[in-house]
Amino acid sequence: MKNKINAYFCIISLFTAITFSNCTAKHNYDLSLNNTLSIFLLNNGKSHYFCIPVQYMGDYQISGFEFNNGNILIGDYDILLKRDEINIYIYLNETADEDGNSDSEFILIHSEENGKILISKMDKPLTKKHESDEELNHYYIFIEKYLTDNEMKKIIKEYERGNVSSKLSIWYDITIDNEEQSGSGMLDDFELHNGPAIDPAWFPPNLNFFKAKYLQK
Repeated sequence: MKNKINAYFCIISLFTAITFSNCTAKHNYDLSLNNTLSIFLLNNGKSHYFCIPVQYMGDYQISGFEFNNGNILIGDYDILLKRDEINIYIYLNETADEDGNSDSEFILIHSEENGKILISKMDKPLTKKHESDEELNHYYIFIEKYLTDNEMKKIIKEYERGNVSSKLSIWYDITIDNEEQSGSGMLDDFELHNGPAIDPAWFPPNLNFFKAKYLQK
């Protein structure tokens, strides 16, 4: 009987140790991305997700945006970016200065979630700019990729291996002033980091809207 009680106690202890170990593993890491302002690893309290803010600024109009493909390579773990697995939100401010500052708000002109278009107002006529105008059209394109628990575990595994060198690529077709620019995109290198990301206080002014929307909630 004593042996049975001891065995039962050992099983309970082992289960408790495993549970505690799992909890510790989850809370030991505050992962972020270093040496980049092109991509952020965020947590909304429920899920981890990547956010890629793409910006365009000028006196032109963007009337079309079509995401093609991309990937986020964390160490050796490759996360493919497929249109039906990401969210895209496009905002416009028509009165920005050359630093991206403005007294008016950004307006949502396009949104799609997991490949389904919810709002599409990109081709709506804009206020005509004159040569004497100092105001610019400032576009923000936010590309979000939410992570499953399994994907997050694989990212943590890469960090634990010391495999922190990472890369980003996105490819899309964009229409500017009725001219389609196929094969547009962005590439960047960065590092996976355990600890706070770059202090938002050091962000350039053109990231103010990103900071307000994603980091100051």
